[in-house]
Parts: sequence; structure tokens; C-alpha cells
Amino acid sequence: TPQAGKVHEIFTLRGETVVNDHVAFRTFSDSVISLEKLEPVLLALGYQVFDSYVFDTKKLIAKSYNHPEKDAPRIFLSELQRHQLSDKSQNILSKMLAEVPANCVQGPAVFWQGLQWNAVSIEDYLSLLEESEYAAWTASMGLRANHFTVSVNHLTQFDEVADVNQLLKQQGFSINSVGGEVKGTAEVYLQQSSTLADKVEVTFANGIKRQVPSCFYEFAKRHPTADGALFQGFIADNADKIFESTNAAA
Repeated sequence: TPQAGKVHEIFTLRGETVVNDHVAFRTFSDSVISLEKLEPVLLALGYQVFDSYVFDTKKLIAKSYNHPEKDAPRIFLSELQRHQLSDKSQNILSKMLAEVPANCVQGPAVFWQGLQWNAVSIEDYLSLLEESEYAAWTASMGLRANHFTVSVNHLTQFDEVADVNQLLKQQGFSINSVGGEVKGTAEVYLQQSSTLADKVEVTFANGIKRQVPSCFYEFAKRHPTADGALFQGFIADNADKIFESTNAAA
């Protein structure tokens, strides 16, 4: 993610300490790297399941995981329900996922291994892209952090997500505007925004190269609930729009 270091530096040069609110990962159902197979790795690190989410339109489910250690980043792990896709997309993904080593989930390193399969063809990538941006992105990027998230609550010079957006725009970054640049409100206890993903060159099968979306940076402000504690989960409607940060059309 070429922008990650740049965004981080924007804050640190202003004397801020960047605390990571959460990190997100994407994967496929009915596979060696399914959410069910990856979850024990997180639990072994001390994480606990906090909540679950459904995104019917995108054919996704997700879970969030929190850690008892103060300031440890939350984890947001989503999974494409590939059995809900067309036969054509299912065939592409089944062939691809059959190449994943049976013993690849050995520990946390699985989350940053990238492709666990041979590069897909550009034709298969474009076919997946027509039906599911999520499927195409994950097929081309593999297992890696989809995004990190600056905790606005921990910043000292920026109180609002909108102020962070303005700073990033002044620095030349594009902000995801689906549903508005700031997703969520204080009334739902969580406000979020994100940059649009960088485009990077990926080598597909037969050495064909193409610029495709990579990863992005998110910004989150959590608000206190009725008991005075900061909200610890996620809002499905917000997350649904955050997923758009990796859309190829954007």
C-alpha cells in the first residue's frame, strides 16, 4: 500500500502518535483459508469474538474480534460466500482455491502471505470483477491487510473525522465519497472515512500486467454509548460503504 507510509507520516510529522483502531482482512468461504479456519489463529493470540455482520448485497459475512490488551487493534475479518455467486465465478474460485496448501494456516503469518495460489488470468480477474469487486480484489491480492485504521480518538489535534478528511485532501489523497465522505454519526456511536485504494501493478497469468486497486487507509472515531464507554463494534451500513474503497471503477 504505497500510501500507508505517507499517511502515517502526515500525522507523525505533526507530533501525533498513530494508534491503529482496527485492521481488516478478506477471505473466501468453503476453503482452507475460510473465516472458520482463520478464526482459531486470532483466538490463540488472545482475541475474542465481539460481533458478527451480514452484507447480503455483497454476499459477505464478517466477524469482529477485540483483544483485552489496551490499544491492541480490533480485527475485522470478512468472507465472501462464494456459493452465492454464479456458476462461472464459482468455477474460477474453486480452481484457484484448490491450489491453496492444506497446511497454510499455521499461525498469524497466514494473514500476510499474499497469494496462496498461482496468479489468475486477466480474463478470470475481469470475469470476477463483473460480479464481485470483492472476489476480484481478493483473487488478485491474496491474504494481506486490506486496510489499517487511524483512531481519531487518539489524535490530539483533530477532533472530527471531517477534519482528518480535509487534511488528507489537502495532501492530495482521494476520499471514498460513497454515502458521504463521513460514514455514520455520533447517534450510531461510530464515524468512519477512508481513502481510495492505491492502484498497483499486478502480474497476472502469462506475465500480463495490469494496474488494479490495492489497499487503503481508514479513519474512525468512536463515541460513548449509554453506559459512557466507547462503542467497541462496527456498523454494517458504514462497513458496506467502506468496502467500496477498493472498487476498480473508483
